[in-house]
Amino acid sequence: MKSAHCLSAIAIATGLLSGCQQKPDDAASAASAAAPAASAAPAGAADDSPAVLMAAAFSGWTAATPYPVQVPSGEGTRQDRVLVAPALVATLDADHRMLVVSGVPDDGHGQPEQAHATAVNLGLYGFERRDGRWVKTFERASLTWTGSYGQHGDLKLQALANGHVALSVENEYCGQGLCSTGLHVFALGANQASAVAEQPISASATDATPGCAEWLGGKPLADADMPDPPTPANCYDVSGKWHFEGRPEKAGDAAWPDLVVTFNGSQAAQDAKTGKITPRVVDDQLVLRYDGAVYKPVSGRNPLQ
Repeated sequence: MKSAHCLSAIAIATGLLSGCQQKPDDAASAASAAAPAASAAPAGAADDSPAVLMAAAFSGWTAATPYPVQVPSGEGTRQDRVLVAPALVATLDADHRMLVVSGVPDDGHGQPEQAHATAVNLGLYGFERRDGRWVKTFERASLTWTGSYGQHGDLKLQALANGHVALSVENEYCGQGLCSTGLHVFALGANQASAVAEQPISASATDATPGCAEWLGGKPLADADMPDPPTPANCYDVSGKWHFEGRPEKAGDAAWPDLVVTFNGSQAAQDAKTGKITPRVVDDQLVLRYDGAVYKPVSGRNPLQ
């Protein structure tokens, strides 16, 4: 009878039918010594394209498969499950990038929810170039919630000053005939982000208030077929356009460009003295200036506030 030691060796060594030539531990050691040492995968992303940075920020992410993550809800009282995808990449300077990630709420079945009131989460992931690769150095899973119908709205990037880039978000919403567009501006820097401006830039009630468009267009109230009399709260049609206007003569934070919003349209306006309500032609401009923390009005007015 072979020893128990030999029987153990036979059971472990596949294909060894007899004999006891090598202990299992010895065989494992020999195999380990013979196999070349596996080299560790290099840290970081090979390039700064959106998909490659995304895969570095979320292990296992691919464009072909929904990827769920937990982020703070819009109210900040719970965690929401969202499906993430790259939105855009901000170039902050030669060695820093900021990946903007959109997250549409999961419908409970691993698919994006697209209901009327479905807002989208925007998250930020910062990268720094080290030894030719892009290493994640910053994470803010929820910067803001924006948009509707599972769409995040219009995102744009523009250089500010001192290595900062503005991320602007235009969020349009329509419901029950009322439409509005809000502008949110965030300043992105290496490993940081802050909200610096928020303004309503467009609003219309012409589809919600019968006769409003005709009355604003000059029809007498008696002919405008308005069941309810016009007021500043129920009759307006104002659109705005915005841009940054540089201040090249300044330095430091003072060199950040002004934020300029131009408004056109018409709205019901009430005379402060007589109380009479008449249509008002809107032709206004609002100028906001960075004070080192946020953008504040320095001239003009916003007719929607």
